[in-house]
Amino acid sequence: MGRMNRITPTTIDDLKWDLRQRLKLLECTVLLNGWVRTQALTESFGISRAQASKDFAVYQALAPDNLVYNRSQKYYEPGDRFAALLLSGRTSELLDVLAALPGEDRPVVALAAAGPNVELLRPLERELDLGILRVVSAAASNGHRLRVDYQSMRRPHPRPIELSPHTLVYSGFRWHLRAFSHEHGEYRDFVLARMGNAEALPDRPGAPRDDDADWFEEVTLRVGVHPDLAPAQQAVIAADYGMVNGERRVTVRRALLPYLLRLMQIEPEREHSDPVVQQIRLLNPEVVARNGWD
Repeated sequence: MGRMNRITPTTIDDLKWDLRQRLKLLECTVLLNGWVRTQALTESFGISRAQASKDFAVYQALAPDNLVYNRSQKYYEPGDRFAALLLSGRTSELLDVLAALPGEDRPVVALAAAGPNVELLRPLERELDLGILRVVSAAASNGHRLRVDYQSMRRPHPRPIELSPHTLVYSGFRWHLRAFSHEHGEYRDFVLARMGNAEALPDRPGAPRDDDADWFEEVTLRVGVHPDLAPAQQAVIAADYGMVNGERRVTVRRALLPYLLRLMQIEPEREHSDPVVQQIRLLNPEVVARNGWD
């Protein structure tokens, strides 16, 4: 599989929609995992191995320096001069690729040409440095450390820090990295956009993921309607959120608890006094505990 049949190079604009989606997944996989096999396409799109090999050949014709075949591991790795071909670094773009993967309860990828009258509102676009994303993702996938220049909001200048990452997290607004900080001696969350000059340290094994207790502990939140709303108002809010007996239960990793509370606007310390504004609230605020932020 290391040698691909030669095909006539084309341009990105010439790619058909379905092929473009498969090549985006290919590129997204090599960025997030640090490697990719044809199975990424065959299993995700239900195409044959032969078709997947042709897709790889098209991608290599368009970007000859992006993929290097690792014969011992039997997969493709990013080349030293890797430059994203189809991904530009926008957060929404990466999320769209991940959301379009086939599977149970996945959204429909495309609507008919005469679609419904729907307008989607999204927050301000966050940009990703794909070079840093590639180094960070490879370290997390392969279990080794990396060094980054990190700009904390608690300090005026960036400084180098050594991390053992294990998972990328999208909080609903931006990307974070869950990692063990060798400077702080504990697992913390680091904003991807605040990282610069990411350097892989493949000869230095990372901290074991299993030691991240907050990652594996699950917390159940009880979310309910604000009791000071009128009964009819409470009923419509409860129906809107699919509540049963006035509450909805949500289970989340403890490490991700602050993000979910912020996303749902039910942080106990930021609760609004007006029930019309604070229509739902956290019914068991005792589950909230301090998490590692930086």
